[in-house]
Amino acid sequence: MTKAKIWVKGWMVALLATAGFITATAQEFPVYNQYYFNYYLINPAVAGASNCHHFMLTHKQQWMGIDDAPHTTMFSYQGRWPRNIGLAAYVYHDVNGYSTQQAGQLTFAYHIPLTTGRRATKAENSDRQLSFGISAKVFNYGYRNEDELKKESTYANDHAVQNLEDFITFNVNLGVYYVSYGFFAGLTGTNLLGTKMDESVGDMEPIIPPSIYGLVGYEWDVTKFDAVEPSAVVMYDTNGNSTIDANFKYTRTSSAYRSDWSWWVAGTLRQNVDEGDYQGMTLIPMGGIQYHKFHCALAYGIDLTRLYRHNYGTLELMIGYTFCYTRRFCR
Repeated sequence: MTKAKIWVKGWMVALLATAGFITATAQEFPVYNQYYFNYYLINPAVAGASNCHHFMLTHKQQWMGIDDAPHTTMFSYQGRWPRNIGLAAYVYHDVNGYSTQQAGQLTFAYHIPLTTGRRATKAENSDRQLSFGISAKVFNYGYRNEDELKKESTYANDHAVQNLEDFITFNVNLGVYYVSYGFFAGLTGTNLLGTKMDESVGDMEPIIPPSIYGLVGYEWDVTKFDAVEPSAVVMYDTNGNSTIDANFKYTRTSSAYRSDWSWWVAGTLRQNVDEGDYQGMTLIPMGGIQYHKFHCALAYGIDLTRLYRHNYGTLELMIGYTFCYTRRFCR
């Protein structure tokens, strides 16, 4: 093993095994950061906003090339039901060094149509509507190789590590989402209960701090078959962490309405505002295809930090299915 790999592995273990090794929002970021596949992940009011039912399976492998790097697998559903009700849910399993997490979320949303126009859906209109949503979440936190970690001499006198125990916690999200033809915007309050670890490991910042997500974007129909979509997402949590994402997407479809196939390419530039120039910046190119009701997409995150020298980036794969023909997946 090279000195660089030894340094990175030691850095990861030290980071994940200290009192705050389940830090601020690190555990949920792998889920929220996949919103470019599914906006429901950052806003419960998106559940059922379109007149369709969606299933999605994703896998995210971070820091490829580093042993024991974080990875997350998630399965989600969202759909529109009679009387403008949206229902959704997801479950995921996350491994992050010595820590693991299993979580599930159930969501109820209500949508208020604001126009009777039929520009895109050819059904009860969802082109212009106001939506509200609430989610209830359950987390189960655990640890891999817990006994091995406690025996390491580095942590023999570390109170936080020696008192590690699995625990279950509950939280709530609230969201509002507005769509007006091509324009869309949303605001979400996540983890409103602000959960901390057990008092036995000391007084720490919340591991799931209350956070605010803001989303805004616009989809322009350049032609009947081509569309471009710039958007931005801002996140801020009560631990003082904040990020800004700038997104751009191009979509090509085979039909103006019922599309038998389509493809899209997009890019996201993510900046951690708190870490200064380039310290927290990530570039994420991505692309996807739709064939009939099946969807598949791939995203590749490139860390523009010193850590990029020791890994091959972050890879995300999405496979989805819809019960209707749609030019957009999960929005």
